[in-house]
Amino acid sequence: MIESTAVRYFRMVTECGSIKQAAASLRIAPSAISRQVQGLEEELSVKLFERGARGMNLTDAGHVLYRYAVENRTQLDGLRSRVEEFDSLRRGQVKIATVEGMLASFLPDFFVGLSRDYPGISMSVTAVRSRDVAEMVGQNEVDLGLIFGRAPRRDLIELARMRQSVHLIVAPEHALAGRTSCSMNDLAGLRVVVPDPSFGIRQELDKACAQASVHLEVCNETNSLAFAQTVVARTELATFLPRDTAMPSIKAGTLVAIPLRDKRLEATQVTLVQLAARTASPSTRLVAERLIAKMKEAED
Repeated sequence: MIESTAVRYFRMVTECGSIKQAAASLRIAPSAISRQVQGLEEELSVKLFERGARGMNLTDAGHVLYRYAVENRTQLDGLRSRVEEFDSLRRGQVKIATVEGMLASFLPDFFVGLSRDYPGISMSVTAVRSRDVAEMVGQNEVDLGLIFGRAPRRDLIELARMRQSVHLIVAPEHALAGRTSCSMNDLAGLRVVVPDPSFGIRQELDKACAQASVHLEVCNETNSLAFAQTVVARTELATFLPRDTAMPSIKAGTLVAIPLRDKRLEATQVTLVQLAARTASPSTRLVAERLIAKMKEAED
């Protein structure tokens, strides 16, 4: 319930000890307060104050009303805080650092839903390598980060993880395009364009190849996953990416994703991280909650 003028004036008189002091505090005429208090007494049919030389003292009925007034004020302050938070929830900018693979499908789809439901919230998205994402989050330069693999720093907390299995990516005309899956041994001698060694994908791929004693013929290295996809779509070369990263090209029919039967490459994941010591804004909490839900939905 919103605090009425009469109840507010009554509360102030009680706390100040007199109508004169309450009027000074509220910067209004004492007569205005007297009329409101008198009207309140008439409405309730009770006497609220005993008026004496030392000021105004509450009657038993006055004590009951004062307890109500204080509780009502506390509830009103809480309501105001929730309304203000709800307002700030619908406005603001959230800064996200991410690995490049999330830019092709996952984050654009997420942004479409966010902008539809919360048009006052904007996202600032920076694409960097996984270790740089962790560094930016750790240095408090961004609110949230999407990294490949697990959090590499102790000051980061993992909010959610999403499986992003590495697939073999080829053009539809490639000799392996019709396969339902491939083992690492099937890839021996395969001509490839691969992410450079700074990418977590490349690091996991090298470990899988070493474990299976498989040698790939690396024709090109790149620090751009988009460039790797373009080359693969136009040549006989292959590359290795999570399916979501290549999804736009897969839907367009220019690339094919083939699952790999390798435990290491099947288990690769993307992790949503936040600085443990950072106090998140309402809009950041909302974006984080929606990202967590979308990542869980992708897992299911």
